[in-house]
Amino acid sequence: MELWLADLVCPVEGPPIRRGAILTASGRVLAVGDEAFVRPAEPVALERDFGRAVLIPGLVNAHTHLELSGLKRKPGPMEEWIVSLVREMRDWPVHLFLSSAQIGVAASLAAGVTCVGDVSTSGESATAIAGAGMRGVVFHEVLGLDPARADEILAEKMKACDLFPEYEGPIPSAVRHGLSPHAPYSASLALYRAARDEARARGWPVATHLGESMDEIEFLQDGGGALARVHRALNGALDGFKPSGLRPVAHLDLADALGGLTLAVHANQTNAEDWMLLKKNGVRVCLCPRSARFFGHPFADAARMREAGLDLCLGTDSLASSPSLSLLDEARVLREADAEITDAELLEMCTRSGAEALGFENLGVLKPGGAADFCVVCPPRGVGDLHLGDVFEADAFVVCTVTNGEVRYEAPGA
Repeated sequence: MELWLADLVCPVEGPPIRRGAILTASGRVLAVGDEAFVRPAEPVALERDFGRAVLIPGLVNAHTHLELSGLKRKPGPMEEWIVSLVREMRDWPVHLFLSSAQIGVAASLAAGVTCVGDVSTSGESATAIAGAGMRGVVFHEVLGLDPARADEILAEKMKACDLFPEYEGPIPSAVRHGLSPHAPYSASLALYRAARDEARARGWPVATHLGESMDEIEFLQDGGGALARVHRALNGALDGFKPSGLRPVAHLDLADALGGLTLAVHANQTNAEDWMLLKKNGVRVCLCPRSARFFGHPFADAARMREAGLDLCLGTDSLASSPSLSLLDEARVLREADAEITDAELLEMCTRSGAEALGFENLGVLKPGGAADFCVVCPPRGVGDLHLGDVFEADAFVVCTVTNGEVRYEAPGA
């Protein structure tokens, strides 16, 4: 057994615990509570007291692109970003996808992230995630606007997916697989339906970028604008694509391509009608506040989304489109847009909500029988009692990250 103590433990499953502790064994939580209640009578194999710090469940980054971690771009128009990125990555050998994903995995652990929803071109991020002892879903990305080629495109992707079975790393079966039709401006409705049906047959989740920018709306309206220029610059085929004249959510819904989606990412350009359709179809929404800021996109109306009853979680997007892979920094920026959100709601969006969106039970909370995945955050220097909100302060930093009861990251000097 291992005993982990901190001046404040925030289990998400219940209220914060002052001078709290968690007892773990074999990668599971045995008990959570105040130190006097949790400390066993017999000696433990390991005891770690973090002192003036806040211990919280491992953070769940519900949307990222780990394979882009080795790329750096300056903030600017998304049109230029896509063209530059795709042109560079077209010639990448397999080992570059893997090494770039490993950079992202290391940055994620240093930010307290223990589970990710990763959109992958090559599938190599599965190896990086599992090898580092993390958990996650690798969403294999499919693209193509020609509906006549939808089955062919999906069949090719499934052959590649079968090369990445449930990877047995330090945590058995911790990496799962899903599919991701990229976005309505890059995947045909036929491809959306084919991916959904294949995922349903395999029991896989499905994620997509949806309503990220005004350019997406323009492209679906008349087939023109910045995203049409992107397709031309990359010699992308527009054969068979017919603008629907609808907004992105309605575009998918009218064509029977919305139902069966698990996660809609960004949703910046959505309204009350869209939220009703998403909720009706059981689609969760992952917000990426700093990615919207990076591209200059108007950010989602998070406050009204919450009022509408949407299930929201948080993601960072990639290191090529965000300054870091810190979910706590995303939460801080989200609060700027939604001042009414509470500390407890913010923490839940960073933990349990993301875990549920990715289909992981017993993650994102600290409770008996749950996974021994957690991180410890050192708040800004000060005096007096700690509070949950301290983890969202600009100067707070992660000092330790644990998955399956094993330390995966420790801050220098901690």
